[in-house]
Amino acid sequence: MSNTRSLEISLSDMVEQSNLVLKVRFREVFEEHVPVVDKSLGQTAREIQPFVKRGCVFEVSGVLKNTARIEVPGEIRVPDENWRRLLGQYREKHANGPVKFYTVPVYNTDVPSIKKASIIFLVHFQGMFDLTAKDAFENRDAEEKVVMLVAG
Repeated sequence: MSNTRSLEISLSDMVEQSNLVLKVRFREVFEEHVPVVDKSLGQTAREIQPFVKRGCVFEVSGVLKNTARIEVPGEIRVPDENWRRLLGQYREKHANGPVKFYTVPVYNTDVPSIKKASIIFLVHFQGMFDLTAKDAFENRDAEEKVVMLVAG
């Protein structure tokens, strides 16, 4: 089975590693089905039950950092931070996927849930918005500090 190791990161690291920092408001949760194929059988590959990818939909109210000059829509879908690991573990279990070792960056926030967040830290890549780390979100109280870190 896959192994994970946590690596705690600071707010300044979070700002530095994110190419997009947004002010947001939670709208709703979403689910998306991702097809999974067992290719270990060679020519007779078989499709297995799809993996369920979950996440949140946010209304974007402001941009605090956008180093990649991404065109940010008014509403974005952000999958749960662990969805790629869970997909890998799902493939490992159901489709003879490889066993992997994951190092998980973790941000220590006082916000109890992403649904309560007003600032999220993202990496935008190939049209997808992914959280920079586990718990990569803050509340409005951190906005001034985040703006200073972005400027500095």
